[in-house]
Amino acid sequence: MLQRPHLFVLILIFITPALHADNILMEDAYAHPDWQPEEPFKEAEVKIPEGINLDDLQEFQVGADEPHFRYYIDRSSLKTSTEGVTRFVVVIRSHSGATNSSYEGLRCGEREYKVYAYGGANKFFHAPDSEWQTIPKDESTDYRAALYDDLICNLLTGQTNPSDAIFGAMRDNRSLNNF
Repeated sequence: MLQRPHLFVLILIFITPALHADNILMEDAYAHPDWQPEEPFKEAEVKIPEGINLDDLQEFQVGADEPHFRYYIDRSSLKTSTEGVTRFVVVIRSHSGATNSSYEGLRCGEREYKVYAYGGANKFFHAPDSEWQTIPKDESTDYRAALYDDLICNLLTGQTNPSDAIFGAMRDNRSLNNF
């Protein structure tokens, strides 16, 4: 019977330092001379394109076998900024010939998108109060998921794929993220 209280005391002696180990490790991280807190994301000012280069559209596929729409990227619009946002003009055409377009950005590694402007075949209109939003995971119906998961973003590194690789994959109807 006397052995059990001693066992309890021994357990407390070994467990107490372990309970405080997380706090000690965090204090050491903050005390390290090279440690810097992560800077919050700050987006640079974005200039909306004047229009769409209809002669430089690259078609890409979105999941469905018989899509109701055809999807394109204006090749000349695809650019990655210094803060890591990849922006592009997307053009969506229905089988009846109606055309919608938007100027959008993706944050590779964050799975987020933002719409800067909407338009038709010729001109854009600024999207007021646009915020970063999470990209849905359904590639069968969502073009942003298809662009993020298969073409624009490298899912292993969280960086943007090179534009020549993106457009080659679009042309060949293949994914750049086949692991």
